Amino acid sequence: MKTTATQAKRPFVFINMAMTADGKIATANRAVSSFGSKRDIEQMYELRTSADAVMAGARTLDLNKVLLGPGGERFKKMRQRNGLGDYSLRVIVSGSGTINPRAAIFQHKFSPILLITSKRASASKLKSLRPLVNDIFVSDSNTIDFKKALEWLHEKWNVHRLLCEGGG
Repeated sequence: MKTTATQAKRPFVFINMAMTADGKIATANRAVSSFGSKRDIEQMYELRTSADAVMAGARTLDLNKVLLGPGGERFKKMRQRNGLGDYSLRVIVSGSGTINPRAAIFQHKFSPILLITSKRASASKLKSLRPLVNDIFVSDSNTIDFKKALEWLHEKWNVHRLLCEGGG
C-alpha cells in the first residue's frame, strides 16, 4: 500500500484492548476488572516492543497503577532488536487536563511523559501538571484535535508507531 504525504506526517496508530465476550471493558461503576490472562499481559508487552510511544487516557491512569512501561528485560531486548530504545514515550490524553498528579505514572521517571489536552484544561491544571510531564500539546479548541496532536508527536517527538491502550 502506498503511503501518502499526509499519512507520513502522522504515526501509524494501533490499539490494544481486552474485553469480555459480551463486550464489557469495565463494571457499571467504571471499575476495571482484571479478566486478562498471563498471555494477554505478555501480548500487551510484545505490542509495546514495536511502538515508539504508548498512549492511554487520564481515567485509565487514574483508576489503575498503569506505568506504560516496557515490561521486563525480555521485552527491553525485543525493543532493542526492533531498533528501539529500552523505553517508549508515554502519552496521556485528557481533554480537560484532569489527571491526578499523584497517579502512579508520575512516580516512575524511566521515560518522557507527554500530555495531549485541549483548551478546556485550565491554566491552574496545566501549571500543576507541567513539572510532571516533559511536554504538553494543547489543541486550539475545546476538543482534542487528534490529527494535529499526531502530527506533533511525529514531528516533535519522532513517533512513527503509536500504541493506544486502555478503556473505551
